[in-house]
Amino acid sequence: MELELTQCPGFVWTAVHVKSRCEKQVAEFAARFGVMHYLPIRRRVKRYQRRNVETRLPMFAGYLFVRLGEDGRETLAQCHRIVRFFEMNPEREARLLADLREVLVFEQASASSAVVVNPGLVPGQAVVIRSGPFVGVRGIVVRRRDKTRITVNVELLNQSVTAEIDVGELEPEE
Repeated sequence: MELELTQCPGFVWTAVHVKSRCEKQVAEFAARFGVMHYLPIRRRVKRYQRRNVETRLPMFAGYLFVRLGEDGRETLAQCHRIVRFFEMNPEREARLLADLREVLVFEQASASSAVVVNPGLVPGQAVVIRSGPFVGVRGIVVRRRDKTRITVNVELLNQSVTAEIDVGELEPEE
């Protein structure tokens, strides 16, 4: 089935949040039942001892993009790995498709160069640091550039501490 990232009457492209590490299984389920889908994949090369090991990972962990018809939602729900479907309107769908076309370019580039996926963070957003010396610390995004400035408030003392953290070490707080 050839990938068509276009709006089509009677169908709607949407994002599907799936259970952790189940993106490929849900994509296989969708393919088996004829549901058009797109799972952006990136190549990752890691060095273990004296050899390079290449893996292919979903670009957006926990998400799959599908084109649903009238019964597509019920069909996909039968795989029991769906957490939720995103609700779409024509404007959101058009924006999603434009974004996916750009993601497709990055996916193709990942075959020959490193592609890194970072969380979309905005100033004022609560985050948790997932790696590095500050692992587990919760803070607020103050500024974004190459590095993101994170502030941790100590309310009891009415003071705060700020550090610049690489955005790859952060994830939004739930």
